[in-house]
Amino acid sequence: MLLIGSLLYLSVVFGVMLWRGVSIEPEWVVLALLVIAIALGRGLTFIADWGPFLLLFFAYEAMRGFAAKTGFAPHDLSGLEQVAFGGMLPTLTLQHAFYRVETVSPQDVIAMFFYFMHFPMPIVVGFVFWLRSRDHFHHFIGALLLMAFLSFVTYLFWPSAPPWYQFQEGHVPPSQVVHKILNETVDKLWGSNYFVSPLYTHLNPNQFAAFPSLHAAFPALAAVYAWNRFRVLAIGLVAWTTAVLLSIVYLGEHYVVDAIDGFLYVAVATVLVEGFVRWRARRSGPTPARPSA
Repeated sequence: MLLIGSLLYLSVVFGVMLWRGVSIEPEWVVLALLVIAIALGRGLTFIADWGPFLLLFFAYEAMRGFAAKTGFAPHDLSGLEQVAFGGMLPTLTLQHAFYRVETVSPQDVIAMFFYFMHFPMPIVVGFVFWLRSRDHFHHFIGALLLMAFLSFVTYLFWPSAPPWYQFQEGHVPPSQVVHKILNETVDKLWGSNYFVSPLYTHLNPNQFAAFPSLHAAFPALAAVYAWNRFRVLAIGLVAWTTAVLLSIVYLGEHYVVDAIDGFLYVAVATVLVEGFVRWRARRSGPTPARPSA
């Protein structure tokens, strides 16, 4: 009953935020979950477990913008994408088939929803892990942060341009223009009334942080960590990951190869974190029994 109530509560909170054009950022998500933790009598434990994660995550967010200032020219991955898809660009194919510049279509809103749930989804899944096992939660959060910082290093030394940047109007023929559907849809729905909290307003986003795609990697990592303990949730997260992949490609924010690379980072982060956990367990080992006198 509590689980159903919590899901309804979160759905209402996030639904109203999206409806009113309020950016769903990590601090709002964690604050909403804190209310549930307090209701469970675990408020102090929640703060102790989630506080370090928030500090490290915001440190990553603050540093992410610096990667765009290194002076390295962004790489164009459209050639690799075309090789992978026989000369076709999936983003252009999807936009030509489904995007209508003059209006907001249902697929635009659905894609935007999955894009904006980038932060809430792994945090909510982490909360489910935290409710059942703090150790499992720590493993998942450790892998999430490691993956984010490995991606940051990639963005720092090997920046890459997203499709909307590579195929801008005025630089390519009209038939090859990739629309930045996210921005265009936000303008159509909310215009200048779209709200971003002051904490994020002053951060410098990195427009060349396309490869790997953390939008695809976050739900995939959540699915990996849910698989053995929460099989139904894991299957749902696999479907969610697929929806995110289609959304980010349709929106022009990522190539498919960005998402595939994100899945590779999921594998690397999982292997490193779980390998470290097993190594530490072997080193500590069982406490030897004292000989009887």
